Amino acid sequence: MKITIERIIGWDRVLNSARTTTGKKELDKEPSDTFKQQLLISEHSPIRNLLYEITIEDIPYWAAMHLRTHHMGFKSAEDDLYFVQTQRTDRTQKERDKIYQDAPVRIKIQANAQSLINVSRVRLCHKAMKETRETWEAVIKEMATIEPFLAEMCVLNCIYRGFCPEQSCGYVRTKDFMKKIQAYHNHVPVSNLQEWGFL
Repeated sequence: MKITIERIIGWDRVLNSARTTTGKKELDKEPSDTFKQQLLISEHSPIRNLLYEITIEDIPYWAAMHLRTHHMGFKSAEDDLYFVQTQRTDRTQKERDKIYQDAPVRIKIQANAQSLINVSRVRLCHKAMKETRETWEAVIKEMATIEPFLAEMCVLNCIYRGFCPEQSCGYVRTKDFMKKIQAYHNHVPVSNLQEWGFL
């Protein structure tokens, strides 16, 4: 499997969207790392302007469908698009009912930062199909090479919420869970942690 990610719309648009909401003039610059982290951890609406195109080569067809059908993700906004390689007989010259569900296909996803956070909560979960989870882990690993702060916000639901809302797999009782939830909370401003009584 090969994964490539291209940023289509960048942080300058996010910055200017945020400035618009606060009545400030637009700037022609890349925002600070602090700004990026703060907007991502708070999930303010301007992060929906941060847009990526993700291409996954040789993903099993059924795993591609797992990613496609998550309604809180790629279908949650008008600018999110998802394209899957066809299995139509007239295009592939193969009988569709003879093609196995694990046949490798190529998918292309256009998704914003909020969608990536939403999909990660469910597709990184230990209850998700192993192959689908491993695919999404690989996507987030690749995302970390171009957008490390966003990749850090793409966590499974029990870390995002602080508890397991599902029939638990038991991960929340592990040392690894405690380590990862601590790392995730390190993104919360210290002043908030103090105010909430955690420090």
